[in-house]
Order: sequence, then structure tokens, then C-alpha cells
Amino acid sequence: MASEEIPVRLVLDAGDDDPEYAEEQLQYLIEELRGIDLASIDRAQQAPPPGTRGTGALELGALLIGLGSSGSLLPVLVGLVQDWLNRRRSGTVRLKLGDDEIELTAATDEVQQRALDEFLRRHGQ
Repeated sequence: MASEEIPVRLVLDAGDDDPEYAEEQLQYLIEELRGIDLASIDRAQQAPPPGTRGTGALELGALLIGLGSSGSLLPVLVGLVQDWLNRRRSGTVRLKLGDDEIELTAATDEVQQRALDEFLRRHGQ
């Protein structure tokens, strides 16, 4: 990911203990993410355990997304993820921007909308 990009960490919890199902759901989400003009979409790497020489493995359900330098796509990204979750009617997605994190669910209740509005406000959207 280029240094001028604003990185967002996205972690999908498909709500199922089946890793194959979780990977399938992540692939569906990635396909939809490719429909918006993101700077990058990469699989997130897990840090290797302390004391090992490994380079780390792919973290199940985790992506690193580059929004570009302006961050103007954050509301588009959030809207796409909310819509995707609502169509699935299950699962959660955590979005982390810097030290700020929000968890989105398929619920469209007022409390979640207020939390989302506040998250976007904190990031100038």
C-alpha cells in the first residue's frame, strides 16, 4: 500500500465457524469492493509469533484497503459494507482507521446509525 493512501483495516466475521464459508463470504465482499474506486485492496498479514522467523500468514477475514489520499471514499466504503451486511442479514465487519474503530452489523437501528455518523464526522466526512 502506497504511503499517500489512507489505510483502512476491514475484518469480516461471517458469523460461522467454517473457515471455507468465511473465505467465500470475504471473496463476495472483495468483488463488491472492486466496484468502487479504491486505491488498493490487499489481504492483511498476521504478525508472526514472537521469537519466530516467519513472515506471517494471511489473517482470516482481514483486508487492508487504501482509500487514496483524500479519504473521500470512506462514506462510500461504509455504505457498501452496510448494504452488503444488510443483504446477508448476518455477520459483522469491523473498520479501523488509525486508532478509531467501528463495528457494523446487519442491524439498521438508530443507535448504530448514530455511531456511524459520529465515526464519519471524526474523519471529516
